[in-house]
Amino acid sequence: METAPHPPEPARPLGRVWLVANRASRSTDEGRIVALEAALQSAGATIAGSSNFPLESAPDAAALAGIDTLVVMGGDGTLGAASSAASGWDGQFLAIPGGTMNLLPKALHGDASLEAIVAVAGQGVLAHVPVVRAAGHTSYCRIIIGPLTRWALARENARHGRISRVLQAVRLSLARGFLGGVKVAGQPGRNPGVLVMPGDQGLEVALFSGRGLADAMAVAVNWLLNDWRAAASVTAFTAPELVVGRRRTVRCLFDGELRRLPPPVRFVPGWSDLRYIRTLA
Repeated sequence: METAPHPPEPARPLGRVWLVANRASRSTDEGRIVALEAALQSAGATIAGSSNFPLESAPDAAALAGIDTLVVMGGDGTLGAASSAASGWDGQFLAIPGGTMNLLPKALHGDASLEAIVAVAGQGVLAHVPVVRAAGHTSYCRIIIGPLTRWALARENARHGRISRVLQAVRLSLARGFLGGVKVAGQPGRNPGVLVMPGDQGLEVALFSGRGLADAMAVAVNWLLNDWRAAASVTAFTAPELVVGRRRTVRCLFDGELRRLPPPVRFVPGWSDLRYIRTLA
């Protein structure tokens, strides 16, 4: 894996910030947004712009001219969308947990509260983060590949408390989410689910190879509650790249956003265009 475009350096004062918050997320309610605004002001930052994502688009590099720090609170999809939108901007990105798994904020800040993160952000480290790229798309948190992507609908409805829709989505997922699978180059058989995450040493890969209702329900329960890597029938390894698919369109969830890509799809590690504030020692 190539080195990052720039070496880590001390973070700068937050200064003028643009705040992006996903009010549609159950984990980002109005109270948490108010708390974040108060924490930013206490840290000496000036809120010069804001976006109510996804009703309002995340700012691009032109909109961020004159902004020192882009502060984003939301889940994996919100952080990924904001990162992609700001491509080419030379400021610093502060990721605040506001979703279910918060993979990127945890990598940068551990389990610290938003108040604790903001308070020490100016004394943190500014660095690129590992990403995964494929077919012109970038993932900052994780990519799920194959029929198991159908479980995303069940999980999303569960997060929003839509019980009737959860049951409907679960029935559909059980009917179709374990049929067939995708071919991973160099691996035997086909896999109903493949997980790819960015890592410092390459791609962190987990292959689900289970079959039958018991394996299906184990993955379903683990995914609805947390992370399906905790289920059985999963093989994990690190790879310099991954090639998936042969003839059929490959279903992929890039940080929660569905993409249908023509095969074969080559997944490669890389580094983010933007630089992120890391407070974790």
